[in-house]
Amino acid sequence: MLKRFFSSARRLARGESGLAAIEFALIAPVMLLSLLGAVEVSNAMLSDRKATQVASTLADLVSQDTNVTDAEMVSIFSAGTAVLFPVSPSDVGMCVSSIVADAQGRTTVAWSNGRGMAARAVGSRIAIPAGMVTPGGSVIYAEIRFTQNSTFGNAFSGLDQFFNGSTDASLKSGWTITDQFFLRPRRSLTVTRSST
Repeated sequence: MLKRFFSSARRLARGESGLAAIEFALIAPVMLLSLLGAVEVSNAMLSDRKATQVASTLADLVSQDTNVTDAEMVSIFSAGTAVLFPVSPSDVGMCVSSIVADAQGRTTVAWSNGRGMAARAVGSRIAIPAGMVTPGGSVIYAEIRFTQNSTFGNAFSGLDQFFNGSTDASLKSGWTITDQFFLRPRRSLTVTRSST
């Protein structure tokens, strides 16, 4: 009886018929998580880069003008939305402001327009990086903010709703991406704003 047990144990130790399947079962979850993580990181990096491009585009378009009208502001915000493609969050907020410095170098908002986020109050004080604007000068300040949702978090949330009948908000949560850009006016000392 004992002899048969040891011979069965030796045969089992030498057998390799299911070894590959066991190795795959152990490694597959790690590989899948690595793949999903790489996709999420690359999506986040793309969104961050697009936010920088949108902020710089908004500031660049306004700084090339001497007087911005309502129609031009609509076109500028539309251009910002186009630059954001293929990232398509539902809660994009953009704001463009003209910041002027008085003779003492104190900076205040001359005018501001926002789409999806509140415009800055005219006359409100705003701190900008040192050396960005000289006394009596101005600078265009562009801001963007949106929420980058997790691609796989949304999928897992859908599965949770399908199997459990409820949605877990933590599965759908994303992260807020913000950026800002400063640019001096190119064709005049300040860019004015007129309404039609």
